[in-house]
Amino acid sequence: MLEKIESLELEHWKTSLDSKTIMWIELCHKGKSTNTLSSSVMKELDILVSFIEKEVLNTNKKICAGIIFFSNQPSGFCAGADVKEFTDVAKKSEWAQASLEIVTKGWLLYERIEKISRRLPTVAKVKGFCFGGGFEFALACKFIVAVDHDSTSFSLPEVKLGIYPGWGGIKRLPQRIGIFQGMSLMLSGKFLNARKAFKAGVADVLAPERTADLACERLIKQNPKKKDLSFFNQVLAGPLKRLVCIFIKNNIKKRVKERHYPAPFGILDLWKYHNGNPTVETQIHNRIVGSPTAKNLLRVYQLQESLKGLAKKYTKGSDGQVPPILNHIHVIGAGTMGGDIAIWCVLKGLKVTLQDVSTSQIAKILKKAPLEVKRKFGNKYKQMKICDMLIPDPSGHGIKKADVIIEAATENLKIKQEIFAKIENDAMPTALLCSNTSSIKIEEIAKGLKDTSRLVGVHFFNPVLRMPLVEIIKSKNCDQNFFDLAINFTGKIKKLPLPVKSSPGFLVNAVLMPYLLSAMRTVDNGISPEDIDSAMVNWGMPMGPIELVDTVGLDVCLAVGNTMTNDDPTPICLKDLNQKDHLGKKSNRGFYKWEKGKKVKERKLKLNDDEQRNLAENLIQPLINRTSELVTEGIVESEEMADAGVIFGTGFAPFLGGPINFSKNKKIESL
Repeated sequence: MLEKIESLELEHWKTSLDSKTIMWIELCHKGKSTNTLSSSVMKELDILVSFIEKEVLNTNKKICAGIIFFSNQPSGFCAGADVKEFTDVAKKSEWAQASLEIVTKGWLLYERIEKISRRLPTVAKVKGFCFGGGFEFALACKFIVAVDHDSTSFSLPEVKLGIYPGWGGIKRLPQRIGIFQGMSLMLSGKFLNARKAFKAGVADVLAPERTADLACERLIKQNPKKKDLSFFNQVLAGPLKRLVCIFIKNNIKKRVKERHYPAPFGILDLWKYHNGNPTVETQIHNRIVGSPTAKNLLRVYQLQESLKGLAKKYTKGSDGQVPPILNHIHVIGAGTMGGDIAIWCVLKGLKVTLQDVSTSQIAKILKKAPLEVKRKFGNKYKQMKICDMLIPDPSGHGIKKADVIIEAATENLKIKQEIFAKIENDAMPTALLCSNTSSIKIEEIAKGLKDTSRLVGVHFFNPVLRMPLVEIIKSKNCDQNFFDLAINFTGKIKKLPLPVKSSPGFLVNAVLMPYLLSAMRTVDNGISPEDIDSAMVNWGMPMGPIELVDTVGLDVCLAVGNTMTNDDPTPICLKDLNQKDHLGKKSNRGFYKWEKGKKVKERKLKLNDDEQRNLAENLIQPLINRTSELVTEGIVESEEMADAGVIFGTGFAPFLGGPINFSKNKKIESL
């Protein structure tokens, strides 16, 4: 049999038959560091499946005890379908039909794998990531063994791309773990680590890496009967299916609107009407994949990958030398931003010394850190080890040994200049000096330095633990190697680096402030904060501008606004509330009243749907205009980078593909 397999001359799959007649099939995408189910990989999988059907199943001799699928790629099991191929298809005029052909082939192929699994025990041994079509592939096998490793992760993230798990995930995941758990994973695109996957029932076995192969062999030998879903889950998927769908749909509506994000609703309908089979009729597929949202979210994914690629690009400095190893980070300022930057760096495996004039402020961060670490890691020993890497350092001893020094003090030019003047002599010559300023030009801050070329702006966004973007700000005097190192550092801590030139507000705040000021001037004109926020949320923004002002802080908005828009009058309401010390969420009073961290609505909405839509279009226009201006001025490199920055830095409605993309599409529609 092996001779026949070898004659297939497969490039992306390796097969072997051990002494126990177990067939081991390894996915090793040739020429790629990451396994994807590209068209060439899927074509070869079809050949393999046909071989198994013909040469293994259709024979009287038991020449194979079972099959184990695995991968030795360091990155993981499989990242799913090749998104690049899918986005290339999206450029076609008839892309809904073209994408349906891809979906149909995958669905039919995985159905055949499931039929094989009924007659011959099959195991997917998963170490590293197992996403999308890769996860659906594992679900088509009879058993899943999750290797107990930090890198192991399961997810069906298609909904985040505006598409759906069309290769059987909608059918098989609810069958394995129940409809509510299954839909929760598919509709959120969230990840499960190895232990959570085992606990949820996604994985049949959780095995240490050293015994994972033995666990797979044991499953093949014993071929235990799969546990049926609980009676409760069977009733939910049977007699109560219609009511379950109504309940889930109502919950989806609380989070998103169908006209903005059709994919979650389509996923539910595919399960409800066709048990996840997309080949029965094309209406649901066309509704999901044929929507502008799908194209725009795929574009956003590409933008995200472009930003990730920047960090890889700068693994070497501009002079070709490998940059210093970045292991020790020193953070100056233990406020909300500095504290969270310190915690984030610790979570990414770096040693952090945290400095602040207030020891009580440092203590708050040391108390918060274990809670955040516990959310990320289940192993108590690892939790303790990570927490030990966050070191209180009120006197700043860590400055002399740090590879990266991040200033996250209050947004005051004089204070920032004084900090850098003090630390410059103590810092190592190779140390990267960073300011987390949100609006002040880097050239101004650098005036406190003897060597102004060392300072780079590294602007994180609040909340640091959730916002993925970091603006990397280059001043006119900045040394290219230090700038490259800042981008490299951002990638090391798994953030998205966005290179921008030094200018008041840089990109994100420069486009955000005109939008926020426009909203506050609308309050001056008599429109309630509730109507303004409702209009923008209905338009597609994750949060209304007035609520955002309250969240950021009215004092911060006033200071940043004065820095960036000296020629424009400050909104009257902003000045009045600052004078009353109504600073927003942090003082429990701003435009809204806040109780226990939640805003209290005090006024009813007055505007109808048409009035809200017109208001939203007017309010967002200053943001769109300023984004285009910053591209023209060269503050940001391209329209694509500008769209990426505004999406990941402000939460601009992703389904619209970015402000410039939205503006262009709107002009095309009006023609």
